[in-house]
Amino acid sequence: MLNPLDVRLAEIAVYRLDDEGMPGGELLRMGVARDEGAEDWVRLSAETPQERFRPAAQARWTELLRDFSQEVDPCYAQIGFRRALGRTEHEERVGPPLPRMTLPQSRRRLRGYEWLMVIPREIAQQLGGADGITTAGDFHRVETLRDGAILLQVTPEFDGFTGEAIERTWHLLRPALRPGMPKRFRDSDPEGPASRIWYADIA
Repeated sequence: MLNPLDVRLAEIAVYRLDDEGMPGGELLRMGVARDEGAEDWVRLSAETPQERFRPAAQARWTELLRDFSQEVDPCYAQIGFRRALGRTEHEERVGPPLPRMTLPQSRRRLRGYEWLMVIPREIAQQLGGADGITTAGDFHRVETLRDGAILLQVTPEFDGFTGEAIERTWHLLRPALRPGMPKRFRDSDPEGPASRIWYADIA
């Protein structure tokens, strides 16, 4: 029998079949990963193409993340652009380079921040809970989940998380972020998504 601890990565993908019955465009990909050196932690992911992520879909994904977080009390969760190796953009540009290096501290320091995110209860308490977060900025949705975590939706729609909204989120969360100046570098994919973090050091 397979020991679950031996599983490092498992994925499933859903495709639309073309006229010949062959897989065409990918509609959904879901995965579970366990990192060597952080075996007590599991990373769950779900991906959909950007062109399918319209406002109606954003609302469904938001409720899915909310309902799931009510059940499992994650140490961090977000909806954003996919980054290599399961990293958040903050991890990618500030470090450390691998999620297994940030997971053990993820209830003391946020792994990152995005348009929609779940702040674990330990960090939410440091920020003053829902009342403190609501007072600190004009955020679209601030909701306390069952175990005390906070669901934070910065703007009504995904594409609205730019400029001032990113800066406002960074100012709120800076006490809980890992220090360091984010690196600016040319992405390997010039057609890739625009950066969605604030380029300043919390120090």
